[in-house]
Amino acid sequence: MRLSHVKNLFVLLGMLSLPLTLSAQDAESENNDAAFQSWLADFRDDALARGISASTLDSVLPEIRQQRQVVQADRSQAEFVNTYERYLRRVNPSRIEAGKALMEEHGDMIREVSAQYGVQHRFVVAILGLESNYGSFPITEPLFSVIATLAFDGRRGEMFRNELYAALEIIDKGYATPDMMKSSWAGALGIVQFTPSSFLRLAVDHDGDGRIDLWTMGPDVIASVANYLSSTGWRDDQTWGREVSLPSGGEQSLPAPQEVGMTPEAQCRSFQSMGAWRPLSDWQQLGVRRADGSNLPTRDLPAALIIGDEGDDKGYLVYRNFCSVMRYNPAFRYALSVSLLADAIDDIRD
Repeated sequence: MRLSHVKNLFVLLGMLSLPLTLSAQDAESENNDAAFQSWLADFRDDALARGISASTLDSVLPEIRQQRQVVQADRSQAEFVNTYERYLRRVNPSRIEAGKALMEEHGDMIREVSAQYGVQHRFVVAILGLESNYGSFPITEPLFSVIATLAFDGRRGEMFRNELYAALEIIDKGYATPDMMKSSWAGALGIVQFTPSSFLRLAVDHDGDGRIDLWTMGPDVIASVANYLSSTGWRDDQTWGREVSLPSGGEQSLPAPQEVGMTPEAQCRSFQSMGAWRPLSDWQQLGVRRADGSNLPTRDLPAALIIGDEGDDKGYLVYRNFCSVMRYNPAFRYALSVSLLADAIDDIRD
């Protein structure tokens, strides 16, 4: 058989097998959709048993569709796959200036409301900057479809199943309509990017108008973020920490497990990857200095050391308020971005 005939034969065989491959893919997709619909039917029974009204379920569940792209997004979060240098680019001039512009427009309200919860306003504003670019980032995903997909996926199925119950409770209690429930790919709501369970626990109707509006910049948004931080034991007589320079070889010699240092406050104990907590005076003795090379502050606050990218000799000494930001999003890169942005918005330079 001539070589050209062999090539044509392989092409023909490939064309003949193509519909079979597509059919197998289609069958897998159909089976997945059928399993998802069966899962929703079982979920409806459970939701009814938990007290969610049939009218709420009938208005929401038929509109739910699998959003398979969110599963991939859930497995590749920037907080965990980016370097520090790349992730911290979020603290850029445009985001800093937008934060300052927000303070120019709403500063009196933001300062007043934040102060009522004992939280410095710059941290509230910085969280809004990171979460939704101060409300300018389009939040358009259908919340119920996103959360149901992630609950069905199973990686964090039980957590998202509970978030789906909470989201339905928000509708059931009249806090929002189904059309309002738009989210990010992770199923977080509004400018503040609260999970539904956080909405129920911590969102605040600060202006007293009978509804909790987390979709429009105003007192409810500011109070809800401030209340979130306050609920974690925020201290308004402290800041978050500071960037520091490390001694030669410090990236290797300074890290130590949490049990080696002093016992951290309750809000920080679960973040064991932060390592040992030591008084600032101990870090001073170990050769850690401010970023400009000068001595650390004399106030002997307990601090943990977070080391940046390997080889950059850059680190951050963080205090207990940093743990409060970590409660909002438990990733070092995120909490550092919020903290650095907060200082930049208020022109705080160490």
